[in-house]
Amino acid sequence: MSFTDSSGASRLERDTARIPIIPLWGNLIVPLQGDITDAQAAQLCSDVLLDIQRTGARGMVVDISGLWMVDSHLCAVLARLAASARLMGTRTVLCGMGADVALTLQSMGIELDGVETALGLEEGLAVLGIQVTGARTAQAEREAAQRLADEMLGLVAPAAASEKSPV
Repeated sequence: MSFTDSSGASRLERDTARIPIIPLWGNLIVPLQGDITDAQAAQLCSDVLLDIQRTGARGMVVDISGLWMVDSHLCAVLARLAASARLMGTRTVLCGMGADVALTLQSMGIELDGVETALGLEEGLAVLGIQVTGARTAQAEREAAQRLADEMLGLVAPAAASEKSPV
């Protein structure tokens, strides 16, 4: 007998649904979303370690910003995954941890030894030495947004029009 959830997926399909592992510039990105079952966590460890062996990844960012819940079992799995990856020469950065998750882990006394942390994915990639060149700074982004808002309100001339020379 197969039980289905509100999305129509059977329990077996949910439990064995693969978590994506994204290779990027010699590193792996592992985005975790929703509710991770024990079966998915076990499969994730196997898949990630095989990908590290296959690709020779130097680093891995595990993004937990999309998780609904992080319990002690999942933390133990992530700690084992990071320790195993480290044995294979791969650094692990955990990013996207919310305040409630951090407080829960702290109150439970769970420590993620050997796991570096970052607030978001961009910072996690930066910890591994990946930097985007030619990207605008946060200040430049704010200035561009302000200029666009001013143009839309008619407070300044549009950039394209002001750059043209009168003929």
